Amino acid sequence: MHAQECSYAICATARKKTMLISDLLAEPSLQLRLETPSSKKRLSREVARCAPAEYLDPTPYLEPNALVLTSGIGMNFTEPLIWDAYVERLKRVPISALVFAVGIAHQTLPAGLIDACARYDVPLIEAPNEVPLFKVNQYVEYMLQTERIELTDRGWQLADECARLANNGAEISTLLAAIYAVLEVPVAVYDAHDLLIAKYPSSATWQTGIDHNGKSQAFLMALPMGLNKPCQLAVQRHRSPHEFEALLAPVSSILALQLNRAARVDASSHTDMLRFLNRSTSWSDSTRSEVASAFQELGLNRTAETSLLVADLGGKNAASVWKLRVALHDAFYEVRVIEVEDRLIALMQIPRHDLPTDTEHLLQVDPNLPLVFRGPTHTIDELRIALVHALDLIGHTEGPVIAPALGLSAVVAAAAGRGARESAKKFLQPLIEQDEQRSTELLPTLRTWLRHDAQPSRTCEQLFIHRNSLSYRLHRIEEILGIPLDTLDGKATCLMALRLVELEPY
Repeated sequence: MHAQECSYAICATARKKTMLISDLLAEPSLQLRLETPSSKKRLSREVARCAPAEYLDPTPYLEPNALVLTSGIGMNFTEPLIWDAYVERLKRVPISALVFAVGIAHQTLPAGLIDACARYDVPLIEAPNEVPLFKVNQYVEYMLQTERIELTDRGWQLADECARLANNGAEISTLLAAIYAVLEVPVAVYDAHDLLIAKYPSSATWQTGIDHNGKSQAFLMALPMGLNKPCQLAVQRHRSPHEFEALLAPVSSILALQLNRAARVDASSHTDMLRFLNRSTSWSDSTRSEVASAFQELGLNRTAETSLLVADLGGKNAASVWKLRVALHDAFYEVRVIEVEDRLIALMQIPRHDLPTDTEHLLQVDPNLPLVFRGPTHTIDELRIALVHALDLIGHTEGPVIAPALGLSAVVAAAAGRGARESAKKFLQPLIEQDEQRSTELLPTLRTWLRHDAQPSRTCEQLFIHRNSLSYRLHRIEEILGIPLDTLDGKATCLMALRLVELEPY
């Protein structure tokens, strides 16, 4: 789905402009007259609201783009410096324009005021004696109220359109495309850590974080997610924040629901995922039928291909959790997720696009995030082995990787449930007894030697022993175990035995 699928009516009405200073001057019933040389750009500034003010410093009560209305009561002075200071303060707000009523306190516009407004490029508008200021105020408020109602209506139309898209299974990027079609400015969603989750269009440039000190060029709206630190909708600011608020308030709830959908679906499957995870990794205690039963309780299709993802969310990687969850649901129709001990584990079925494209999308979530993707698997046994392998591999990767079809850790885990662990303990028991009785270090030597790919120099450096001492220890190990260590079969047997008895971690 694309942005152009947004209904024409919503997009067309979204282009209606807000009330500008030029609109106010064009209203014949008000008989307003511009008294300062102001550019077309300056007269295109919007009017946020009216602000009647009869005191010398109204700035504490003004908001940006306020239209200040005054008759100059209490301003019976002629000194240019006082008028200059008055206008300078208004400029700093900044106001949209100053409407000055003549005929009450001043028969004509003060010359010092005209000069100061021209100097600071603040439009000065004369209201004739026949048009009281309350009529100007009434007209502006009526137009602003009409505008607010129209914006609210368009906002609910946009929310209704996004709700329809979400109900049809649209991902976050599609909803952002619909919003973009209305606003015609780039939009994005940031997580609680100010990291970009999704954006539209994809070619838009966004900063890596959000400036919370008010210097950001983006309009920010917190999404109502029920969290202490919710995600935020960001819009590159090219128009009034008031307009953005009215347009986006309704649709922000749809975005929040869509983001929470991932967490809610994942949370509802947490117990089932934990059961499947425990049974899958307990080769000695769980049968194939028990694992298959746990998989079925997840609500996934046993005949469909199942992909697998494991990510390390420890430390600074935790900031990527929302982005990864959204990416998973954007890439697959069926997703089950669990977070256990800083590990995010996900099972996925039915790619939304083609699998290579979705795989590449997941691998690009964060180039520094340790992540293992494996897919697709076709049977429960293959999925179980792939899970164990991925859980082992995630501890040895520093970024996104695609897991190979088979790994030693998975083979060891599978064998452990079929009597191999007991045999491995018996095989290594003579070494354990020798170390206990003679205070030798044969078993640690064997473990270190295999861990360093049977390279003598690296092993000696790790153990702080001479090469001759290593040769002697390896010879004694061969005698005790009755197996040659200079063959691939001998090395593999010892490595499998160590891993099976968990003396050597996966």
